[in-house]
Amino acid sequence: MNLLKLTFHSFKLLLLFTSFIIIQEGRAKSDIYLITIGPGDAFWSAYGHTALAIDDRVYGFGYFSFEDEGLIKAFIENQMFYDIGVSEFQQELDLAEWQNRTFIVQKLFLSNDQKQQIIDYLEWHNLPENQAYRYDYFINNCATKIRDVIDDAWQGTLQKSFNKQTGESYFTQTFPAKNQALMNFGIVLGYGWPAYTERTSWELMAFPVYLQSAISELSNHKISAAHTVFQAESSSLLSYLVKTHWFLWTYVLVLFLGLKIQFTQKVTIGFLTWSQVFLGVLILYFGLFSGHDITRWNFNVLLFTPLVLLLNLSDKFKWLILISYVSWMVMALVLMAWYFIPICLLHFYFLYLKTNRQVF
Repeated sequence: MNLLKLTFHSFKLLLLFTSFIIIQEGRAKSDIYLITIGPGDAFWSAYGHTALAIDDRVYGFGYFSFEDEGLIKAFIENQMFYDIGVSEFQQELDLAEWQNRTFIVQKLFLSNDQKQQIIDYLEWHNLPENQAYRYDYFINNCATKIRDVIDDAWQGTLQKSFNKQTGESYFTQTFPAKNQALMNFGIVLGYGWPAYTERTSWELMAFPVYLQSAISELSNHKISAAHTVFQAESSSLLSYLVKTHWFLWTYVLVLFLGLKIQFTQKVTIGFLTWSQVFLGVLILYFGLFSGHDITRWNFNVLLFTPLVLLLNLSDKFKWLILISYVSWMVMALVLMAWYFIPICLLHFYFLYLKTNRQVF
């Protein structure tokens, strides 16, 4: 009787072990696809999204909620925690079509061991205790997480292939953000020197569209050609320009008219004075105390300078303010950061009117 029980339990264990092996082997034979979703109209989707599809399950990173407690404080300190998310392939495709976002699929050519490594990692990350991770816009986002997963499976081949300087920077990859007028103003205002520093292709793979384009250059033994499942409809050039830049031009035009019209001149001068002080202090705060390295050494403090308050004490300080504006102009031309040049010209005119004499 004991022998019969022992035989029965042994058979159960063997059956469970065999089933586990079959399931693991079956899953390791699953194809893994790189999914690239193009930019959307919402500001959090301005640079697209990257994910991996295994069978019908899509694994992606960078999920957050506006209801998260302390979100603004976490953003300022760069201490944000985002989550991994799992959805169905058709759900992601339907959402991309509804949002008019291009949907590209590419098959990754991997050995069974490499597939299993990726599957194990993604499922470990999707456990409730592992879902949250420290997020960073440039070094730990939805694209870099997928990039690193693939590179680990390929034993570092991806990084070795794309570790050369490109002549591109974070600025050239993020500006202008399509249909994001307010965001473009904030990007240019907040970027410091690191944003204009030359980056490697590996670093620029932080952006989904760049990652998809770069990885497609690899041998066809590594990844298939891009298959566009859905192509977003493009808008007219006029619509694109308006939606992408309306805030800057409205800001400049309204304030220029305010300076030209005698009735509104005094109020406009006051607004421009205090807006420079406020934005200058904000730039200094982010550059010195926030957790964002990208905001360090921000030369925009020369354009939005709190020193403009000195003009309330004496017109003699106009030369100091003029030097500040001219210095900004030189830096902007050197870095090809031309976007705020209309504001700089506006500030020159403001300075002339503020001191009530020609300063050029």
